[in-house]
Amino acid sequence: MNNSRTELENELENYRRQLLQLRTENEELLTSLHTVNEKLCDSERLKGHFISNITNEIINPFASILALADNIQHLKEGEISSAHRMADLIFEEAFHLDFQLQNIFAAAQIEAGKVDLKIVSFNLKDFGTYIQEYFNDQLQKLKIQLKISYLNELGSEDEHFKFISDREKLDLMLKNLISNSIKFSYEGSTIDVEFVYENGVLSIEVSDYGKGIHPEDRKVIFDRFKQLDEKINSINTGHGLGLSIVLAYVNLLDGNVSLNDNFNGGTRITISIPESEEVDDWDDLEGFLLDSATSY
Repeated sequence: MNNSRTELENELENYRRQLLQLRTENEELLTSLHTVNEKLCDSERLKGHFISNITNEIINPFASILALADNIQHLKEGEISSAHRMADLIFEEAFHLDFQLQNIFAAAQIEAGKVDLKIVSFNLKDFGTYIQEYFNDQLQKLKIQLKISYLNELGSEDEHFKFISDREKLDLMLKNLISNSIKFSYEGSTIDVEFVYENGVLSIEVSDYGKGIHPEDRKVIFDRFKQLDEKINSINTGHGLGLSIVLAYVNLLDGNVSLNDNFNGGTRITISIPESEEVDDWDDLEGFLLDSATSY
């Protein structure tokens, strides 16, 4: 009798433990569901803000360009200086619009999972020169100096080194890093860009000496649907796509990215990309077709 009672008590105790475990698991599940629901709500809110911001950043510069062009049409004879100023403004708006559209299209491809690699061999010095010229007007206007250096694995200057990777992806990544540095740098300051090749890996370090990034903001700067400044004023404010694209492309190229404080104030971001083994065959075919077309 005592054995039967003991077995019954043990069985009841097991049931109690199982119920307690099920209750704990149920509470954990409810907590997880609540967390997921909050993230979904945040995602929808941020995507809504993203779309609204993108719309403004496309419409506003177009409206400015149209208005400036209309003003130029109605200038009187002898007002050439005003035409020059308005032409400069049109160029500035068009420049930023083109850059933002590149980011928008890149983000759309990333979100859709339709990003293809185009591996080519290219000269790093030519690449750096192109980047320097691309930002030349902005740099001159803000009196910011962009210094670019090239170091090979022996630690010596190398201006003739070729690298094999997706040049277009590296192009947009570097443009976004430099654009951010320009945005947060002080007038008359310097931005350093250093290409370092070592053990089959190209590291590109972009350092500025500007305002820097607050530690709390570093948690969201790589989020495609979040930006540090959520005010929609003009195209120059940006919409937070830049660093998210950098991160996505770095991952696509099996590299890594690091964000640090600069030693003398400002921000230092480094991306490291392993060199691809070979150039895509279709790229050679594309060149052949282009050459063939010009021969007719």
